[in-house]
Amino acid sequence: MIEVKDLTFSYGKDKQALHGLDFTVEDGEILEKLEFKTDFLKKPVSSYSKGMRQRVSMARALISNPKLLFLDEPTSGLDPSGAVLFRRIIEEERQKGTTVFLTTHNMLDADLLCDRVAFITNGSIAALDTPKRLKEQNSGHCVRIDYLYQGKREEKTIETQELKGGISFPHDEIISIHSEEPTLEDMFIQYTGRRLS
Repeated sequence: MIEVKDLTFSYGKDKQALHGLDFTVEDGEILEKLEFKTDFLKKPVSSYSKGMRQRVSMARALISNPKLLFLDEPTSGLDPSGAVLFRRIIEEERQKGTTVFLTTHNMLDADLLCDRVAFITNGSIAALDTPKRLKEQNSGHCVRIDYLYQGKREEKTIETQELKGGISFPHDEIISIHSEEPTLEDMFIQYTGRRLS
């Protein structure tokens, strides 16, 4: 029902294609999953925003139901809801058994989507492990405790081992406890010696 020719969507009757790739009517679900609005299907892709062009690229990548999927900066140019949508689709692909290779400077994407992360600098792998282990191995093993004491909000950082005996300092109410582990962005900077751009 939907055909892409010369980077413009048009409607056909018997055979469908997206940039030359055949797909069945059932595969139109991909366009629905990517939340294509029907008014966009009548416009040239060149008139789309960067985020909508990302959706076209994702549709092209998924249309052949790949077992191996390479994605380069998939959430680049997407608003927050578009990024959440793409992460959900990528996670669904992983759950189906698709192997996904993701190149990104977005460490939130890497943390949420990747089983293993490699930091590459000067053409060599500087670190390779799970996001969780990379952060744990480089953690100071401290927690930050926000609390109220005598009507004042206070903050204290202690080593996690100190928690075994309970909270030893005076407090009236614990507001929050947060681990002080580094982020993947911290790890990227540590292993590559450069900041994310």
